Amino acid sequence: MMRIWTLTLFLIRDLFRSLAGVVPLAAALAFGLIAFEYGMDQTQYFTVTGVGTGAICLLTGLLLASRANRASSYVLVARLPWRGELLAALVVGSLLITAALTLLITGGNLLAHRLTLEFPSVLWILPTWLPFWLLMATLALPLSPLAGQSGSEIVGWVLLTALLVANDQKARLQERGLDWLVQAITAILWPVNMLLSQASAGIHGRSYFLALALTLAYAGLAFGLAVSSLASKDLLWAE
Repeated sequence: MMRIWTLTLFLIRDLFRSLAGVVPLAAALAFGLIAFEYGMDQTQYFTVTGVGTGAICLLTGLLLASRANRASSYVLVARLPWRGELLAALVVGSLLITAALTLLITGGNLLAHRLTLEFPSVLWILPTWLPFWLLMATLALPLSPLAGQSGSEIVGWVLLTALLVANDQKARLQERGLDWLVQAITAILWPVNMLLSQASAGIHGRSYFLALALTLAYAGLAFGLAVSSLASKDLLWAE
């Protein structure tokens, strides 16, 4: 754990010492200004801000992985008994940065009276967002060149883009008789959709906890794929 924590601090410091560190800050500022322009209640906060901060978490994970995929990281990686520790540090770093930026977004909009929250029900945000953020942080790993092999990260981006586009065009797919594809897309995205929708409605029953468990399972699968890929990879540093 100490090695992972040390790596996490190194990666975070390295990111914010570079120009790339401006990107998550700018993304959080833009989201905080645009999404809350007309105010937001707690129901919207659970869903809209959850998705927005999840995207920031994915972006942050990609930036951290990009910084780790450099020759200057060799000294650290070469001494690790298990390369998965680097990936774990990337995930922890993404979560910490996302949490800090979310606090800034939330605090700023609360002070500006553009956000209304109800206590203690808002505390359900923790078991709702953390699994989603974890999924985004782990998903960034196989989508990055660090853990990718033979262009696998490009394939990952293509599949992810196709999934999101198909989800947006489900009505057209049904018109063309592709009900099986719509059902498959719905099933794949069900855990995340159910997790956010149930939390925003204040419902925390069996479906909520099943969605939470499946979201964590997705995160575990993404992390496992990244660990397996990096473990057998002959690293070619970007510098």
